[in-house]
Amino acid sequence: MQTEELLTGVYGELHELLGDHREFKRETLSRLASLERDMKEAPGARVAKLCTVVSVLSGLASLLGSLGIRLAGGAA
Repeated sequence: MQTEELLTGVYGELHELLGDHREFKRETLSRLASLERDMKEAPGARVAKLCTVVSVLSGLASLLGSLGIRLAGGAA
């Protein structure tokens, strides 16, 4: 009877470990997919940030020009 109880316990623990392993694998694959997506989108995000900076600087230059303030290096 003890052997049967021991085997039942070991069998239960094995299934618990298998479940933990599957969950770990699922989470790992999800994180890898997320990292892969972020890496693919990174160049676009950098370009978008650069465009935003250029747009802001252009807007500031326009505002300063409308106020009569000339930027250094402009035509005299």
